[in-house]
Amino acid sequence: MAITPYSSNIASNYTTQYESNRVNESMTSGRQVNRAADNAAGLAIINAMNTQSQTMDVGSQNALMGISLLQTADGAASGLTENLQRMRELSLQAQNGTLNDAQRGMLNQEFQQLYQGMQDISQNTKFNGQALMNGDVTSMNIQVGESASELALPNLSGANLAIDSLSINSASGATTALDAIDQAMETLASTRAEYGAQQNGLMSAYDNLQSQNINIQASRSQIEDTDFAQAITEQNRLNILSQAQIAMQAQGNQQKASVLQLLNG
Repeated sequence: MAITPYSSNIASNYTTQYESNRVNESMTSGRQVNRAADNAAGLAIINAMNTQSQTMDVGSQNALMGISLLQTADGAASGLTENLQRMRELSLQAQNGTLNDAQRGMLNQEFQQLYQGMQDISQNTKFNGQALMNGDVTSMNIQVGESASELALPNLSGANLAIDSLSINSASGATTALDAIDQAMETLASTRAEYGAQQNGLMSAYDNLQSQNINIQASRSQIEDTDFAQAITEQNRLNILSQAQIAMQAQGNQQKASVLQLLNG
């Protein structure tokens, strides 16, 4: 009498063990796709999403750097405005007919010191070694993701503001200075408004990149990350199946032993 081998049970046991190992690896690593064999199409999607997410991370960092640059320039422009406001006060005071030229000369000393302070600000305000206000750099591209935002950096030197040759040594000079300072203050106000608008644009781009990145990471997580509730359920199913196969194998072995005993008897 021929005895039927239990090769089908052995293959079934191997398959169950293989699936169990995959579930264990998924639970240990926290990823259900650990190699191309696990999900070839899913791995390709995950890699594409990772690239897109990293691009957005860098774009977000670039946007924040651009915002910091504009804040630096705006802070310096605020200093220029404060100096101009004091220079305007001195110009108004120098126009007063009760003052003589010697007294106007004293006012002019402070006036010129304030102007020199403005020159120092415009020449020495830099971000990462790049001058922002003296006309050396008039525009700058900020790469936000796959698109770029161009920042305008106006020249705020004394010559460009037309206040480089002012003096309030005389009443007429003070009148000329007052008109020029008013024009310069309008230019600064417009420039600071532009700085603010550009900051808002970069912040909007940053928020948009962050929102997209969160959605991409959530989509990637659905493909890549382990669903532990599902994995535990699958592991329990495989354990029960493995135990059933072992019991069936044992019963089969017992039946074979009984047949052999009858034959030998």
